[in-house]
Amino acid sequence: MAPLQKAQIVRMVKNTKGSPITLSIGDGANDVSMILEAHVGIGIKGKEGRQASRNSDYAVPKFKHLRKLLLAHGHLYYVRIAHLVQYFFYKNLCFILPQFLYQFFCGFSQQPLYDAAYLTMYNICFTSLPILAYSLLEQHINIDTLTSDPQLYMKVSDNAMLQWRPFLYWTFLGAFEGLVFFFGVYFLFQNSSLEDNGKVFGNWTFGTIVFTVLVFTVTLKLALDTRFWTWMNHFVIWGSLAFYVFFSFFWGGVIWPFLKQQRMYFVFAHMLTSVSTWLAIILLIFISLFPEILLIVFKSMKEKSHQTDPFDLPMLVSYKRIENGYVKNEDAVTNLAERYPLRIL
Repeated sequence: MAPLQKAQIVRMVKNTKGSPITLSIGDGANDVSMILEAHVGIGIKGKEGRQASRNSDYAVPKFKHLRKLLLAHGHLYYVRIAHLVQYFFYKNLCFILPQFLYQFFCGFSQQPLYDAAYLTMYNICFTSLPILAYSLLEQHINIDTLTSDPQLYMKVSDNAMLQWRPFLYWTFLGAFEGLVFFFGVYFLFQNSSLEDNGKVFGNWTFGTIVFTVLVFTVTLKLALDTRFWTWMNHFVIWGSLAFYVFFSFFWGGVIWPFLKQQRMYFVFAHMLTSVSTWLAIILLIFISLFPEILLIVFKSMKEKSHQTDPFDLPMLVSYKRIENGYVKNEDAVTNLAERYPLRIL
């Protein structure tokens, strides 16, 4: 078949009803136009040269590697990227909602709730590495299991984890935790004398407590979602929390000559001298994570009381179950590869 005809067939499939996602596989120079036309192009390094692999999105040495590329790596990277995108929306909603609510209690004076250093380093240093490690290393299902059972791929088909239900779940979760952060600390400050000597805490202490609960909650939330733990996950999750505490002591423990106002001087260390502050931080973190913990316990009890479906994916706590027409009848569905055979043009 001529190269132009192959590209026309791919274009025709792309324009059919439902706008399907197309994938082209080729091993020669005559397949380049077809590979470039499809949404995803895979080139095989064969005897006909490397033109196909050089113009493709992914290159494999042999055709048999396509199974692992699609069923294992394709599945895992979709789950990782879906979690990454929604986690970013979630943690920034938790971050900005308390600042928004604070304006109603400060006379709309544009007074920031967090210190400028915290505003800058939240997404750069305090919460970036844990989700990066998750998006690179997470395996909610073993690779051998994914490769041996092609039907598992259908659980993430049709963009199942980036639809409205999972998005609304993450949004409501971020809004709930943001409300807990702000109003939990706000009610704590109803008794402004939190020290034994009668001294009161100020607005920077208020914002620092909120920020401390925020950083610990969103990081521990990711720890609850992690199913495949490596030394790298442990290092970045617990290391990020330790770095935040170290930075807060360091940033507030030095009089910086380049700052006109030393508004954070000794705030963090002074804040931790109050027993009420310690109790509030621990309690608010637990309340924020309680829905996630409850779902984990409920799911564990459900698995013990019912036999697990062999074709049912272990649902991540953060994802709502979306079937997408998934057939669970073992007699009706035998093998995904048999139902949807690959055809090389």
